[in-house]
Amino acid sequence: MKDVIVGTAGHIDHGKTTLLKALTGIDTDRLEEEKRRGISIDIGFAHMELGPSRVGFIDVPGHEKFVKNMLAGIGGVHLVLLVVAADESVMPQTIEHFQICKLLEIPRGIIVITKKNLVEEELLALVEEEVRELVEGSQFEKAPMVAVDSLSGEGMDALRKTLLEEIEKSKQAVTAAQSAQKVFRLPVDRIFTIKGFGTVVTGTPYSGVLKKGDTVTVHPTQKTGKVRGIEIFNQKADLASAGQRTALNLSGLETEDLQRGMLISPSNTFSPSSMLDAIVHLLPNASKALKHRSAIRFHHGSAELLGRLYLLEGDQLLPGDSVLAQLRLQSPTVCCPKDHFILRRYSPMTTIGGGVILDAIPAKHRKKDLAHDVVELRKLWSMLQTKDPHFDRALVEYFVKLRHFSGMNLSELVSRTGFLEDYLFDLFKGLDSVVLISQEPRLAVFRPALEKFKAQIVEFLANFHSSHPLVAGIPREELKERFFGKAKSSYFTFVLKQLETDGKLQIKGSSVSQQDRQVRLSPEQDKAREHILQLIRKTGLQPPRLDELLRKLPYEPGLVRDVYFFLLQQGELVRVSENIVLSPDRITFLTTQLKESFPSGHTFTVPEFKDLFRISRKYAIPFLEFLDRKRITRRMGDKRVVL
Repeated sequence: MKDVIVGTAGHIDHGKTTLLKALTGIDTDRLEEEKRRGISIDIGFAHMELGPSRVGFIDVPGHEKFVKNMLAGIGGVHLVLLVVAADESVMPQTIEHFQICKLLEIPRGIIVITKKNLVEEELLALVEEEVRELVEGSQFEKAPMVAVDSLSGEGMDALRKTLLEEIEKSKQAVTAAQSAQKVFRLPVDRIFTIKGFGTVVTGTPYSGVLKKGDTVTVHPTQKTGKVRGIEIFNQKADLASAGQRTALNLSGLETEDLQRGMLISPSNTFSPSSMLDAIVHLLPNASKALKHRSAIRFHHGSAELLGRLYLLEGDQLLPGDSVLAQLRLQSPTVCCPKDHFILRRYSPMTTIGGGVILDAIPAKHRKKDLAHDVVELRKLWSMLQTKDPHFDRALVEYFVKLRHFSGMNLSELVSRTGFLEDYLFDLFKGLDSVVLISQEPRLAVFRPALEKFKAQIVEFLANFHSSHPLVAGIPREELKERFFGKAKSSYFTFVLKQLETDGKLQIKGSSVSQQDRQVRLSPEQDKAREHILQLIRKTGLQPPRLDELLRKLPYEPGLVRDVYFFLLQQGELVRVSENIVLSPDRITFLTTQLKESFPSGHTFTVPEFKDLFRISRKYAIPFLEFLDRKRITRRMGDKRVVL
């Protein structure tokens, strides 16, 4: 069964509510004040089965003071009934509501001329002509037109037939496959309590599927609750999908935790943002241009937020024009790319334009990067205009590219796009420009940036070897800290393995070097090596420090240092402490003598250790700390035991 949401639009007192009552038998005016005054103040709801479809109707108020409420309900509809009374024809809110539908790009519509019984045929024909002039050049230009009398029922059968035909033609009704692509989002439009059940919210989901028992988050407060029950068109259900009029019974949340304009999604999916990159359209009949940093009212879903418009191109937006802009809002919200929104003036509150979100979590654009950013955003804009089927793939590539070689993990991509992980994997299959790295969560990296990054590592190694000719390689952890910072070790390992496979470097133990790197001493360096080893061996367990070697040996200090550290790296010398090194055979002698003199389990003191090896405290303490680190001994108060 196809689920479709149909909205009404039109001027006050043009018969929208009466029309829906005639269609469905449901009075959408639920407030006492609405019934007393005879006008709709807030959005109302009705539903019916029509052929193979379930149709949910959202009735919107037509008074200019309640356009805010109208906008809270019109955002998620697939088809609109543009209602015009035959005795009044096109009126100010007819025009405003039509412009809103046009900006939201609601794809299909039916023009309904109500109160046909109040006018002669000639006047009815004139009204029809005026409405056709209004919608000329829009998506409703060829929309079917039906004239009805809601009270007598005349024309209602023709309207039902036309509605059924338009629903059959509609491609906007969300299919199961489309629901599986996106995260569930429900903009809250009503909150109330039912005795014995608790908190209930209603809305029309934009996308995705939600199951009974799922944990949900309320944005932007980030409070969480659990789905205790679901009703679809007033019938109990186990899951809710996009395009269905939905009520959620939530546990763990009170009515005071919620308000219209909030959004509900599965937990751990979205991150609210107060900045949005978007395409902004200014209506041709707007009274004046919008300047950079203009104050605006932003309407999206059921939310109204205050903010400012930061133009990314030029210093003003003229009536009838479109531009790339960044919206900076006073409060955070959750949007997704391709979402439509409406802009109204801060004061007076009139509808002036709207647009489409491209990036719902952007950074502030730096002046030096702005020209490049605009080029990239315009590519996405162009693809939207031409309805390019590869837009989703290009969008994912855009977000991954933003992070250069650092990459963007899948959970962040879900938040940034609203796409589910399985759908992201499908998109990756056609994206050679993105590399997926196995870690949790998976990391997507822009391939050209990764290749440039790998080249930087290779260049760094070459420079390192040039500056340190006797050092076999750089410690692996030092390389990680220099290039990868706080990135996960799995990413570092992935890049090193790729470079190793490409023959660009080699990994030996904990050291990384250029491929086939071999250290060879010059004749002079080899002589210095022999002299250093002789001096250290000759002095037994009281070896000279590096500064003493520099004074005693007849070589350049730099050469002595290089050879000294080379010997440490090669294992021909062992570092005991910062200033003390020994040859491996002296280390062996030290441990052997210690174990022979103090068998396992026997304790000894520092003075006993000094006497055994005939060394001063200057050497005894560093030797003992070295033996502790090597787990040959263990300190117990002022004594030690051989392990």
